[in-house]
Amino acid sequence: MKNRFSAFLIHLLLSGVVAGVAVILVFFVWYPMPLHSAVGVTEIFLILLSVDIVIGPMLTFVVYKPGKASLKFDLTVIALLQLMALGYGINTVFQGRPAFVVFSQDRFEIARASDIDAGSAQIALQNKNATAQTSWASPRWVAAVASPDPKRDQEILFSATAGGPDWPLLPELFVPLVQVKEQILKKARPLQELEQLSHKNQALNIKTQDFAALQDWQDKAVKWLPLRGKVKDMVVLVDANSAAVMKIIDINPWP
Repeated sequence: MKNRFSAFLIHLLLSGVVAGVAVILVFFVWYPMPLHSAVGVTEIFLILLSVDIVIGPMLTFVVYKPGKASLKFDLTVIALLQLMALGYGINTVFQGRPAFVVFSQDRFEIARASDIDAGSAQIALQNKNATAQTSWASPRWVAAVASPDPKRDQEILFSATAGGPDWPLLPELFVPLVQVKEQILKKARPLQELEQLSHKNQALNIKTQDFAALQDWQDKAVKWLPLRGKVKDMVVLVDANSAAVMKIIDINPWP
């Protein structure tokens, strides 16, 4: 029993190290906080990770017996199954990561890698649009603008009306944020308006994490725009002069 428990602890420790690397990769690289909440990956990923961490060591505890002829084979199979399960979960999370945070008309929207229109991505590749290239790391901040081809612009409009992909999911329309600086500053709202909105949300018991964070920006030239997430909407703070993105705040942007 002592040997089994030692094997269990060793396997659990190794699983914990691997899990720690996975957590850093997901919550600090692919889904930098607080985007993980906006996309809704937290609960699903942690459940998958917890199950994977526990099942492997538990199986080791069951099969471990010193001198057992098939022990190496059993442990190898357990390790492979655990790695396959973890790999499947990580790949699923990777495919659903925020590939872009896109400014579109009057707000920012999160474009997940799995939602990007493949045909539009191919067009962007053919046009050698470097802004539309997805990153293996953190999401890229870009803007989406109307197509220079009126016919294509009309096709996109009709497609979006029928439920197809709209501007934030069409990489062929992506341009650097600096190119739409004036539009961002025109659409951005005063910080005082966000403060009033936050008080209304508090009165309605809408729980968010960063009401207090607004105090850090009181004396700075900052404005804000809504951020449309998959499961939760937030706020993006931008510099009131340069339109540079400053921070994402976990506050509901809607009255």
